Amino acid sequence: MSKLYNLSTIKELSEDDPEFIKAMVDTFIEEIPQDLEQLALGVVEDDREMVHEYAHKMKPTVEMFGLSCHYDVLVMEAWGKSDDQMDINEHFMRVQEDLQKTVTQLKEDF
Repeated sequence: MSKLYNLSTIKELSEDDPEFIKAMVDTFIEEIPQDLEQLALGVVEDDREMVHEYAHKMKPTVEMFGLSCHYDVLVMEAWGKSDDQMDINEHFMRVQEDLQKTVTQLKEDF
């Protein structure tokens, strides 16, 4: 299976320091599931402020790991600050699937 993540940005930032890379991966594995849970709660409760807060919090991490759900996180973040009546469930489902699979891959790889 191909990798869902790309560590090139983290490697460049750390000058390829394996300890730094491992620390970033460990932080991702620890924090993303908790943030995803809160994001889901915000979506279910139609709590725009909460959706914005957690999408905003996750955005730099998703970008740093080169994940394909980056666009969906941006859409959710913007939705949280708008009056747009669009249904964000599809965006959330892509984010959830991508992040859960990435956590699994990172656990296997590190």
